[in-house]
Amino acid sequence: MPNWAHRTIIVPAAFQQLAQGLCAAAAEGDAGVGMFTTGLSETGALPATHYISSGAIFDDLAALLPLTTVEPSTDDGEPDMVTERPGNVAFVEGLAAQAGITLPAGTVAGLFDALDVSEQGPFEAVARLGLVMVQAEAVE
Repeated sequence: MPNWAHRTIIVPAAFQQLAQGLCAAAAEGDAGVGMFTTGLSETGALPATHYISSGAIFDDLAALLPLTTVEPSTDDGEPDMVTERPGNVAFVEGLAAQAGITLPAGTVAGLFDALDVSEQGPFEAVARLGLVMVQAEAVE
């Protein structure tokens, strides 16, 4: 029985399709399908500059991803403590190859550099990055 970890993953729009494809390839069954469909931007207006997916993922997948850990400061006015762990680029490149996904050298490393992966809830992570959910334009 797999163990689960909560992750909020925010990806720049330029990497959305790559992230979707890699998650679908890495997950078992349909678990990775449908990720990164909620758009984000600094103003909440289109176009989306980032996409988010948040929820439980397999521990094995979580261990492959980079991770930003945010520990809130206990003193008012002090900045939060932020630490970062790199992801396992080589292993993810291997998974992509096994799934028949051909990528130019450095693509996964570029994706991992651009991702924000944290244990924070989605609203906390989005606020930390200065983003808001894109609101669909009203239909008249």
